[in-house]
Amino acid sequence: MQGEPAGAGGFTLLEVLVAFVIAALALAVLYSGDVEGLATTRTASRRDEAVARAAARLEAMCHGARLVPGLQSGDDGSGFSWRAQVQVAESATLARGSTGDPRPPLRLTLFDVGVTVSWPGGLRPHAVSLQTRCLAAVPGRPG
Repeated sequence: MQGEPAGAGGFTLLEVLVAFVIAALALAVLYSGDVEGLATTRTASRRDEAVARAAARLEAMCHGARLVPGLQSGDDGSGFSWRAQVQVAESATLARGSTGDPRPPLRLTLFDVGVTVSWPGGLRPHAVSLQTRCLAAVPGRPG
């Protein structure tokens, strides 16, 4: 080993420690990015599921049972809960064709229907709201 200057054979301890610190910081940044990405994906998935549940509830309310003005709520399973608000927007009575028509007049009612599906979140609860209008025809009273 003649002719080599002293200390020219490798890295110093300080250089190795600095390299480890830089690598640790880079890994920490990558890890936090992955964790945030997973959390965002989970939130987006839950939001998609909440929108589908709210749309299904609106569909069932407008095309299923008779609409009744008021507030309803319940548990939808898997940590989701729902709240529905039904209000009368407009109402009108339509007479049938001729005066001799034995059928009673139709009462048309336009309802404002809103559904909110909510679920617990990390720091705050999350919610999705959908609103629509539903038209319902009910036979009126003769006379």
